[in-house]
Amino acid sequence: MNQPGTIWPDLPGDVLEAVVTTLPTIDLLSASCVSHDWLHAVRSSLHTRPRLFPWLILRCLPHFTASTHSIHALDPYSRTWLSVPRRNNSTKKQSLLTPYFLHGSTRDLLYTLTLSQLVISKDPFGTSIKMEMKGPKVWRQDPVVAEVGHWVVVVGGGFITDLDEGEEDGAVEIYNKQTSTWELAEPMPTNFEGSYATLLSVAVSDNRLYVIEKDTGWVSQFDPESKTWEHTCQLRPDSSGLKWSIGIAGKERLLLVGAGREGEVMKVRIWEIDGDTLQVMINNNPEEMPTEMVDRLFPDFNCLNEDWQVVCSVEVRGTERGGYMFDPENLKNGIVMYQLSMEEEKEGRRVWRWEWVPSPATVGCGMMERISVGCSPVTLHEVARCLL
Repeated sequence: MNQPGTIWPDLPGDVLEAVVTTLPTIDLLSASCVSHDWLHAVRSSLHTRPRLFPWLILRCLPHFTASTHSIHALDPYSRTWLSVPRRNNSTKKQSLLTPYFLHGSTRDLLYTLTLSQLVISKDPFGTSIKMEMKGPKVWRQDPVVAEVGHWVVVVGGGFITDLDEGEEDGAVEIYNKQTSTWELAEPMPTNFEGSYATLLSVAVSDNRLYVIEKDTGWVSQFDPESKTWEHTCQLRPDSSGLKWSIGIAGKERLLLVGAGREGEVMKVRIWEIDGDTLQVMINNNPEEMPTEMVDRLFPDFNCLNEDWQVVCSVEVRGTERGGYMFDPENLKNGIVMYQLSMEEEKEGRRVWRWEWVPSPATVGCGMMERISVGCSPVTLHEVARCLL
């Protein structure tokens, strides 16, 4: 029975923990403040059932005439969006961060790159700074920035400053966090000429950076230890695929996602790729996104002409547990969440679970709105800091 003046009953510890387990991550903050028992239940639940599935995080930067800058973060455990407007009291260090995501093997973090420095956030919400360093020698516009092991890799983009003698177009610069120095590496393969980040899809493992050209399917891997590119090839296992993207499927394994027209039908197919050889896994038949989700992802497909690929694309972001697929140019259409089986089948195929998630109502409504997309596991502490 309740004691006089109390609101919550005294529940057995296992029952209370089971209740807490069902709560959205953001509600765990309130639950932990109810009482000591509830706080213990929250901590016990997160310890025994850690929430490792990644969140999808959208950083929206409206046109320069607008005044709001917001974060939309999808909690995969409740399928609800946490939306945080920009605050006017941002600290000087926090104001250094732009809404662009650095790719990582386990999480994406925010970064900003200027003529003088590279700044990287400590968490995917950008509430604090993890690292500040001198900027690379060659400053560029719209590069790929990734954290691979103890290296930070800056690849491609349009070169704003003039290249010195001996510097090649497509130069790659890597920052060694152990020595705090920048080093020049082998340039990108010639197949990636004009390698702006918006034209590439990127995946990162513990020791390699993978890039694929979205239109052509040319793919390569970069090893920061040897400073070289390896196994450059064209991945087009389906001739109807016109847009390509890559993501992480597991240790040294990648997902290859292809979108294309098959007659009058739009198809999105997924293959598993060997991360060492960059070849489709043997006997690995493609998985297909459910037709009803493809139709919702590309609602105007039937109205487009043969040049539909100019305005339709598909991108994948995730970890070995699962992630998200979406049209980066039309995020307002919605997002497809997928979950990977933690057990591999004999032929290398993976078990899929698909779920449709509507986008936040305000995403894609602003004129000239730019949206940067990140994917990362999120801790309760990081959620709390984001809301402070």
